[in-house]
Amino acid sequence: MEGRRMVACWLSKLPKVFAEISDPRDARGVRHPFSGIVSLVFLGLLARITEMAVVERWAKAHWDELKEPLGFTRDRPPCDTTISRALAGLSLDEFRKAFRGWLNTALADQNDRWAAAVDGKTCRQGLDANGSPVQMLNVFLQRVKLTLDQWSIGGDKTNEPGSLKEHLAELLAAYPALQLLTGDAIYAQRPLLELLHEHGCDYLFQVKANQPDMLDALEACFFQETPRPPADETIEKRGSIERHAGFGSISMMPSTFVSV
Repeated sequence: MEGRRMVACWLSKLPKVFAEISDPRDARGVRHPFSGIVSLVFLGLLARITEMAVVERWAKAHWDELKEPLGFTRDRPPCDTTISRALAGLSLDEFRKAFRGWLNTALADQNDRWAAAVDGKTCRQGLDANGSPVQMLNVFLQRVKLTLDQWSIGGDKTNEPGSLKEHLAELLAAYPALQLLTGDAIYAQRPLLELLHEHGCDYLFQVKANQPDMLDALEACFFQETPRPPADETIEKRGSIERHAGFGSISMMPSTFVSV
């Protein structure tokens, strides 16, 4: 019983969060609250339900638990056509703003600095105008296992650092607790690192031998440090199967900005 009350309390907060989003519908003939529809679809997406007809069936099966907390007053959930039409005018920018506000509030008790990984991934269900999978740059918060934000990029992997530079100020302003970014070697580019430094954001990126100037500067800076193997290393890879070797912990060197 206590668990059901906690779930109902959490569900009741969603319409308040999404009430900040403008209702794009004509006031005539409106039967369901827009914030409730957005909340319903949001919950469906969390359950990996991407078809509105399936969202409707799922809502019917759980309507007794969903109806009141999400602010609905009718005995049946909105049909799939109603949901699709309502979402057609949804402002993505307003949704992002509402989601960010909710997330900052939900994670207010996380006093430690946030560390997030940046990486480009192929969207499994999103297709562009040509029917090709959409490439997305994701900012993933490891501690709570969720994506803080994502932006569409072209198929060229070199667009990832440029996209991060373009959205960096927006990202750090939305999440003040985010103070460390990690990523692979493609992000270890001087313009991006200088921009991160200007915003007071720490970074942990790989550096390879094909970036000789930066590699030489780092080696000169940390030449007195005792080298240690990584905590985990891929020693064999065959298709989708990887074999890893563990080496224990690694040394933590102080954060230093190197100008090259």
